[in-house]
Amino acid sequence: MAFISSGYDPAKPMEGRISDIGPRKYDSFFPEVIAKNFGKWLYHEILEPGVLMHVAESGDKVYTVRCGGARTITTVHIREICEIADKYCGGHVRFTTRNNVEFMVTDEETLAALKADLASRKFAGGSYKFPIGGTGAGVTNIVHTQGWMHCHTPATDASGPVKALMDTVFDDFQNHRLPAPVRISLACCLNMCGAVHVSDIGIVGIHRKPPMIDQEWVDQLCEIPLAVAACPVAAVRPTKEEVNGQKVNSVAIKGERCMYCGNCYTMCPALPISDGEGDGCLIMVGGKISNRISRPKFSKVVVSYIENETPRWPTLCATVKHILDVYAANANKYERLGDWAERIGWEKFFEMCDLEFTPQLIDDFRDHAYYSWRQSTQFKFSEMAADAYKGAEAHAEGGNAGVTEEDTALVYNWLVEKTSKPGAKTKYYFNQFLELFPGASPRKVKAVLTALVNEEKVAYWSSGSTTMYGLKGMGKKEEADD
Repeated sequence: MAFISSGYDPAKPMEGRISDIGPRKYDSFFPEVIAKNFGKWLYHEILEPGVLMHVAESGDKVYTVRCGGARTITTVHIREICEIADKYCGGHVRFTTRNNVEFMVTDEETLAALKADLASRKFAGGSYKFPIGGTGAGVTNIVHTQGWMHCHTPATDASGPVKALMDTVFDDFQNHRLPAPVRISLACCLNMCGAVHVSDIGIVGIHRKPPMIDQEWVDQLCEIPLAVAACPVAAVRPTKEEVNGQKVNSVAIKGERCMYCGNCYTMCPALPISDGEGDGCLIMVGGKISNRISRPKFSKVVVSYIENETPRWPTLCATVKHILDVYAANANKYERLGDWAERIGWEKFFEMCDLEFTPQLIDDFRDHAYYSWRQSTQFKFSEMAADAYKGAEAHAEGGNAGVTEEDTALVYNWLVEKTSKPGAKTKYYFNQFLELFPGASPRKVKAVLTALVNEEKVAYWSSGSTTMYGLKGMGKKEEADD
């Protein structure tokens, strides 16, 4: 009766229908030249980094200028984008899924004027507002998640490390020196609402400790059945706890089962998971969606943990830059990063990129193990891999070849000076020793520390994911300094 009283006629369902609710159909936003040649394009070329030309059957040409953008921008910046679009593009502008801004024009004269205008627009600090690049065999703009600015479960920031990393690899954003496109993505927690699982290089924020339980507030703030049901590994169960002499409903968390995803915190604000000391990020490589050369593939973890070094994340940026440089120098043309790693072998990839293989990197997901034994505990430096880089002994000698007495003396004297102060720490993170050797690779610094360990001047402590070094005989092995 409601349909009849409103005038709806089942025999004529489209009569009087209101169809303009929500966004308009996408083709109503097309520039005139694209609407005219829709589905009739012959080919496209990349004229230079950040500039593409599409040619239609009719002979019409469209020149696209791609500029790196940000995921979060101000209304002032949006107005400036619209101003540029009105001036050169007839009011049309396009945003890509990787946060790029694209301006489209139809003649070379306007193209030259547009490029000059974009290059002249800079922020007060001197950086480009609209850097041109991100096409072809270079680094694309980084797609990322919310981070500390908005999300409630991040283990690392998004905008901060993305800005720092793009500053580090900016030259590769504006040129084509790489063998093939490199897509970098960042997700600030294991829920991975970024595309890190299928990117050439993916950065994922990770928690390393189970959620804390605020017993006093669990029953007051949370629907406990929802918090229990939210856990994908059944690590959360209901229980009763005594608070101020009273029994209250609460939850218990089985630490050995917890995968640190933060889903329970989404359902229950009294289960915070963020931790300033335990949170950080990992690096994955080798993913892609393209079918070219090889089928699509998931990324693999190659660095299990890097701490959050705000505000510029120097270790993260240096590690990614080093991977890119080694890839650029050794891969074949058109070979994606993951294809290169598989061709030379993952053992060789770790060797060439100065990355340490740790137990946390073993891919033990059962489904994959059915197809390849290499994704199990049998991952090892095989005889074939050893021959590929001139034998295991030559490899070991090469690792220590660049260590001098001056290098070991620098580290040893630094440790003596640090530990001699009252109340000083006795153990120090590996990243702190990197600062003693500006420009040196992590492997070089590791070789210096290993030489001191072999001389029994320095001892090391490892938790599996974190390694610390200190003078031999200082502190206790069971202790863990903050």
